Amino acid sequence: MKRLYNDDSAVSIAIGFILTFAITILTFTAVMHSSYVMMEQTEQKVMREEFEIHGQNIALQLTKIDTIVRIVDNTGGEVNEIRRDIELPLRIANNYYNIEFSDQAPKIIFESNERYETRVEIPYNLENTNISNKTISSASGDHYLLYNRTANLIEVY
Repeated sequence: MKRLYNDDSAVSIAIGFILTFAITILTFTAVMHSSYVMMEQTEQKVMREEFEIHGQNIALQLTKIDTIVRIVDNTGGEVNEIRRDIELPLRIANNYYNIEFSDQAPKIIFESNERYETRVEIPYNLENTNISNKTISSASGDHYLLYNRTANLIEVY
């Protein structure tokens, strides 16, 4: 009587090849998927960091305008108009993005188009002026902040 666990007379080379090939394909697919997930997470992290940098820059510009208005008003002067260009790249991580300005909650909200994972909120503080509620897109070109004395409002274009 033969022992079955040592008997390899019924083993096919084709079956061994198919099993080895299937395991190789599954392993390769798992490695590729995990690489894709890691690249996606890295892209989102880069976008959030870039949004933080640009948001802090815009918040600084808003604070500068507000401070200038306060100082000039306190000294008895009058500010007719202040314009500050907003320097923004057209794309970040090869994606367009939106910037939302709100006077209700003093935040500048950056978000890549339809990707909540990239959403970043940057707070700002205005003591003497208000800001217009507006959402701008990076795809629409150059943008700037404009102080309107009659409305005591910083408008976003």
